Amino acid sequence: METYRMLMEMNRKEVLGETITDVEYEEAAALFLKGTCARSDILKYKKCMGVSPETDHLYPDYYIPPYNGSRKLRLIQGYLPKTNLLYANHYELEIIRFLCKAAPENEKVKEMISHTLQRLRHTCFGNFCAQGECLAAGISVLRLLAAAQPDDSEWIDKLWNPLGAIFLSFENRKASVQKGIPVTYFLMVLTDIDHEKARALLSQKKEWLSYLLVRGKRMTGRLTGNQDSEGDTFRIMEESIIRNTIGILPDGQEILGQGMALS
Repeated sequence: METYRMLMEMNRKEVLGETITDVEYEEAAALFLKGTCARSDILKYKKCMGVSPETDHLYPDYYIPPYNGSRKLRLIQGYLPKTNLLYANHYELEIIRFLCKAAPENEKVKEMISHTLQRLRHTCFGNFCAQGECLAAGISVLRLLAAAQPDDSEWIDKLWNPLGAIFLSFENRKASVQKGIPVTYFLMVLTDIDHEKARALLSQKKEWLSYLLVRGKRMTGRLTGNQDSEGDTFRIMEESIIRNTIGILPDGQEILGQGMALS
């Protein structure tokens, strides 16, 4: 569970724009590298998922989510996954993404990135799949690609183009999930990839983003004040994710200023 908590904390800091010191990066990377799962545990997990451990590409080879009884743990921005495919892949890919940024020259990290990208090429969600939570798993792949292989435009576009089309079909309302996509998780990938791609997409949804910003500020005005409240943490993160996304637009600061006035 310590590894999961560290993953959540590092992403919380990244989203909120808090400084992550070199020491914190090193400590987190050391914890993640130490926390790789034993091969026997990986094989056991794959068998439980009903796949052949020798030929499987759908499930992780390094990190499986910590045991939490019969309940799944939340994704980094608060979405509660329904399937093990999203649950397990999100966990592994977000850890490897962090390691890619924190320890890119580490030989073990290099091997994990290479192996995992090769695994993902053989998955449906790694090449875009619109079935169920494969959509959200595809976002995890995009976030890893943006960090580990940002110049692979062919692979990125294979995921980005259909996901972007779905994003443009989102209804102009407040909802945590639209068209099967966790909204704020997709917004997070918009700040990861090439900003020109993101701006072209976001410019068509500016009014909706402004609406989300105002709604988000109203929600953070209803916090419980309990520093241990998971709900409070995710509501604060949601507003920050929306602000970060708007911020990459050419007129982003103006939109953010208008949102402050309206709220």
